[in-house]
Amino acid sequence: MLSKGVCGGHKHSLSGKYQVIMICDIPRFKDRKQVKIDSKFFKRIAGIKTNVRLLNNVQEYIEVIDYLRESSDVGKPWYRGVSHAKYELIPKVYRDRIWHQHEDYEWWILVNFENRARPFISDHHFYCAWDWYFAMQHYGLPTRLLDWTEGSLIALYFAVRKPEETYIPSVYFMNPYWFDEAVYKKEEGDGVVYSTDANAISDEHDSRLSSYLGTWRESPPFPICIKPRVINNRIHAQKSVFTIHGKYFNPFRIVSRDNKNAQIAKIRFSTKKAAYIKNQLDGMGISEGTLFPGLEGLSRDLKHEFGIG
Repeated sequence: MLSKGVCGGHKHSLSGKYQVIMICDIPRFKDRKQVKIDSKFFKRIAGIKTNVRLLNNVQEYIEVIDYLRESSDVGKPWYRGVSHAKYELIPKVYRDRIWHQHEDYEWWILVNFENRARPFISDHHFYCAWDWYFAMQHYGLPTRLLDWTEGSLIALYFAVRKPEETYIPSVYFMNPYWFDEAVYKKEEGDGVVYSTDANAISDEHDSRLSSYLGTWRESPPFPICIKPRVINNRIHAQKSVFTIHGKYFNPFRIVSRDNKNAQIAKIRFSTKKAAYIKNQLDGMGISEGTLFPGLEGLSRDLKHEFGIG
């Protein structure tokens, strides 16, 4: 008899001809205290609405999401999970201070990536400029893109993905339509998410989108919210959406600070509960295999199920 002593442990009975896998640690929700969610549940930290009491499980998270969606009047908010409370909404180019080397450094990387990556992308003939930029982000090069998702549980998974490395894991919540209205001084209800699919871009939107693909000097000050063309399975599985950033280092803090009713929030979780929350998500079908389709994700799932590494 082999047993696995980690969260969500499965017992594998190897006696006899067949292997029987019994789930022996399904998350139990009895005796859970009801959490009252209202405006007093949050305080503003650096201009961003943040929960005072740390959350302990998925159920509390869903209650907070329901409250934020209703108070923001948004059908499809965006979410971003971070493993450490200190991580702000800042893309890799800024975190790595790429532009300190030269203001055109990122643009040079993009040109070289596009030129040298063609042999490895069979359908590159159909790629537009945005597809190349998303591919560059996908393979780990520094860009001004910040990953978000339309899936609340997906964002939570990325926050607790490596429980032993977390510190107050958190999920950012944002109404992307409000953000567009706030930045561009639009009337309520006029905010948009910009599609980067060449077949769906209007002339007006094309002009605004194009201004972000040049050099740093040519970039607008604030980000815009964009939806990519689905060029790989991962974008589809992770319900990926993005903000592309301009000249300002920390624009979300600026916009939130200047708007008392900013529709952006930070939902924080107990560090001690990270492993438990990940186990809950696994029981709900959110795992490496679902978020990283293919053999790599499958192998990670099997490692987790069999307690390897």
